Amino acid sequence: KNKCLMSKWLYRLSVENDGMWAQILHNKYLQSKTLAQFTARPTDSPFWKGLMRTKDLFFRRTKFLVGNGMTTRFWEDT
Repeated sequence: KNKCLMSKWLYRLSVENDGMWAQILHNKYLQSKTLAQFTARPTDSPFWKGLMRTKDLFFRRTKFLVGNGMTTRFWEDT
């Protein structure tokens, strides 16, 4: 159950950029990195650590549209 809920939060974080909650998480944790580039730190909140533990499972089961390719990292993204 917990992985499903965390996956839903990861999905929302990857597609919703205009919500205040998403802006807070981007500013506090991601800054200029993508979700795929970020790893948890010991000082991160338990919620964020839970997201980072679920991240690999989420990316194995998710596909992203490339679009114009401006935000695609050729060697890192699958």
